[in-house]
Amino acid sequence: MPNDLMNLIEKITDEKTFLRFLTALRENCEEEQSCSGSYFACATAGHWETRSTHHFLRSVEDWATGGDFAEGVHHGEPLLRRFATMLYVGRHYLSEDRPGRD
Repeated sequence: MPNDLMNLIEKITDEKTFLRFLTALRENCEEEQSCSGSYFACATAGHWETRSTHHFLRSVEDWATGGDFAEGVHHGEPLLRRFATMLYVGRHYLSEDRPGRD
């Protein structure tokens, strides 16, 4: 599903296509939150790494406050596409938050 989500991000041009992505992201989260695998197994399989709002928001904030997004540079991409990317990266732990390998 991560590749499907990235494909949807690339197609975002307006609110309607953003909402399609948002629905798919939520559905993906709901499907994978039932995964009982270890962090390492989930990360290796491309599942959601973050399982708490705290870690999700830390990852989103880290992406948004660094680099060109924070500087207002958008390379001609629609803002909603960049916002979708910011939400997408919330799936992954920051390196310092990653649990040890089980």
